[in-house]
Amino acid sequence: MKKRVIIIIAVCVAVIAVIAVFAAVRPRTDKNTVIHCYEFSAAYDYAVENGYEPFIIYGAKEPEFDSQKNSFTFEKRENGLYLTSYTGKSDVVYVPLKFNGETVTGIAEGAFDGRYIKEIYIPQNIRFIECGFD
Repeated sequence: MKKRVIIIIAVCVAVIAVIAVFAAVRPRTDKNTVIHCYEFSAAYDYAVENGYEPFIIYGAKEPEFDSQKNSFTFEKRENGLYLTSYTGKSDVVYVPLKFNGETVTGIAEGAFDGRYIKEIYIPQNIRFIECGFD
């Protein structure tokens, strides 16, 4: 009986150690960021696959997607126009629909590096998301 208890304790300690190791090496992601998106969109899929809480945009009233268009930099790529950085000060971000008449289709890796993003509104035209929002 004592051997059985010792074995159970040893197994529990080993499991806790493995969990601690995986928790320590897992990259930090601020899962408190709310991704406002359309259901069945690339942004919705990204949110679900990466552990973010998607907030579905419903109704006729569109968010103010172009209200911060001067707070971003963009780059032309093979798949279209990508948002490459956010230079604004707000922690609530509206990814623009278009820039200089061209539809924005992606969000590049590192676009929000060093920024705390509380909420992000992503329009349906965004098909490619390479980054997290931490």
